[in-house]
Amino acid sequence: MARVKIQPKETEVPFKIEDLIFSTTDEKGIIRSTNDVFLTMARYSPEEVLGEPHNIVRHPTMPKAVFHLYWSYIKQGKPIGAYVTNIASDGSYYRVYTLATPLQDGYLAIRFKTTSKYRMVVSNLYREMCEFEAELSAQGKTTAELVVDSTALLNDRLHELGFSDYDSFMNITLEEEMRCRDVQIRQAYSCDLWQRGALSASDVLREPVDPRALLVLHLERCCSVAGTLFSKIGSLLSLQDQLNANAAAVMNVSKAFEMSSINVSLEATRLGKQAECLSVIANHLGESSQRVCDLALSTQSQILSTSESLGRAVFCIAATRLQFETMLDFSRKNTESGEKPEQTWSDKLLDAHPRQRPGAVMVDLLEAAENQQNTLFPTMKALIDDLVTLESNIVSVKRSMLMMRFAQLGGKIESSRLDSDNDISTLVDSIGEDIVKTVRQISELESDLATVATDLRTSFRQLNSLDGSLGDVREAAEALSDAAPTKQAA
Repeated sequence: MARVKIQPKETEVPFKIEDLIFSTTDEKGIIRSTNDVFLTMARYSPEEVLGEPHNIVRHPTMPKAVFHLYWSYIKQGKPIGAYVTNIASDGSYYRVYTLATPLQDGYLAIRFKTTSKYRMVVSNLYREMCEFEAELSAQGKTTAELVVDSTALLNDRLHELGFSDYDSFMNITLEEEMRCRDVQIRQAYSCDLWQRGALSASDVLREPVDPRALLVLHLERCCSVAGTLFSKIGSLLSLQDQLNANAAAVMNVSKAFEMSSINVSLEATRLGKQAECLSVIANHLGESSQRVCDLALSTQSQILSTSESLGRAVFCIAATRLQFETMLDFSRKNTESGEKPEQTWSDKLLDAHPRQRPGAVMVDLLEAAENQQNTLFPTMKALIDDLVTLESNIVSVKRSMLMMRFAQLGGKIESSRLDSDNDISTLVDSIGEDIVKTVRQISELESDLATVATDLRTSFRQLNSLDGSLGDVREAAEALSDAAPTKQAA
């Protein structure tokens, strides 16, 4: 039987800042598990959700191109962050930021309330995209053609906002939304969520040990380590901004050196014998400026590569923390000492949908977290390698510029011996000023690179601690009476 089409209403569903929504689907998008917050926000009963397509909550104001992008990412095995407007069963709406990640046989989506400056920016962009898609549809365009054109519009608008592509957009917005959410949570509770009502090891480890409480304890530790990693993202983003700002500047100043050196050489040639020594120095300046230009080109390429690595690391760290926080929230609500779920899951319903059983849900959440953890390690390693390479490139540029400075000082001495009515002194002085200014900027960037690289090496060591805690989580989860070490059949 076809579902009744829901008529949208201009009523927003109340959404607590601390609430997390999650659901898992099979590869066709059929819901096989969810949490109570999903049911509360979407205003459905468990029976109305499980086994149904996830698009029952798709709001008509969502552009087709966004969902095409969403599915293209996860079908390729790539996580994606996206702004989504959902529709409840009564037509009300709620806006979420969604982190979707692949599972071995399906997908996990985690959602939370949007509060950052991008909330309304994206809302306006989606409205424009929907209107554009409607125009294309009226012109007889196919869905495939419509998606291509609408995606092009999306990319154009992202470029206008300063993002090179969708990846850079989601790298920034996931962190931004989580950080804004953290601010509101700390204002409300004076602590992070994983610290609120945290268990003590001495209480949990008393005999007999409660396996559910032990699981919560290990997850609280995971959240603490992941939270520490997340708190360092600010320095990564700051460095990324500096790199992006310096990428073009390095090339521009190197080209300026090259042009100034040519002008000095031309002026020395014009002056003839009286500027023979200066002509030799001008040749040295030309060779040095060419060497700086070549190194700057290589450095610019490495800056762009490092900036992309920084973006991927930011996304991985943020996604890792969000997944641990989701596991903790779910586990706390399923412990005797924690908050009880609002919904009652009947045995009949769980028999029909075994992936909704708490143990099976935890296995899915663990798989997603372990996949993200396996991505985080090489991502951080690649970033450290990129930073080391970039640092080496910058040292080479600075060394070449200092050699150029010696040639410039020689040119300054020689130009002072010439007649005063020539432009060489001005040109040589200008080169010197640019060299001093650029070396200062490069030195500051070099210092910042070294600081971030040191922090990252410390963070990399913390990943080992996180990996150990994740192993403890798996052991505790498998010890639960209703958990299984492998997935139950859907």
